[in-house]
Amino acid sequence: MSAEIDQALGAVRAGRVEAYAVVMRRYQQEVWRIVAFALRDIEATEDLVQRVFIRAYFKLDGFEPGGDFGAWVRAIARNLVREELRRGEREERRLRVYHQHLAARLADDAAAGEREERLRAALADCRGQLSGDAERALAMRYEQDLGFETIARELGRTVAAARQMLARVRLSLRQCIEEKGGRS
Repeated sequence: MSAEIDQALGAVRAGRVEAYAVVMRRYQQEVWRIVAFALRDIEATEDLVQRVFIRAYFKLDGFEPGGDFGAWVRAIARNLVREELRRGEREERRLRVYHQHLAARLADDAAAGEREERLRAALADCRGQLSGDAERALAMRYEQDLGFETIARELGRTVAAARQMLARVRLSLRQCIEEKGGRS
């Protein structure tokens, strides 16, 4: 490890958080390559690279001074990539199951039209009950197909807060639609 990185890490451990920028600049390209190769999505890569350096920062006490920081941070990157890929696979499985379920329910065209109309009415009614930010976030994500970073920036929130907000909105809408009898 270079003396510059050694000094920067020592400064970070001593409470000078701004010194971490030196470390990030040094290893950002290496981490970026690992993540981008696996995810092949710029927005997801940006998010995960940031998470790698945040995780490394908070786990800095676990890094042995004088060790190979590059190898250590690359291992963190690979672990987070694996977690992200597993999460993506789980989401794909859930979507496949949902798609199969939906296809089976919509097999009967006459009943499907009636169900769809009930769902649309219930959804419209439930969307009308959302707060302004919740409605904006929903529209940005599902009508404008915007990413979480853009949504977070527009709402003045963190990416994690925007994701959590949309998860809550989806749950709220589902519960509302079920209460209105929009489910068959």
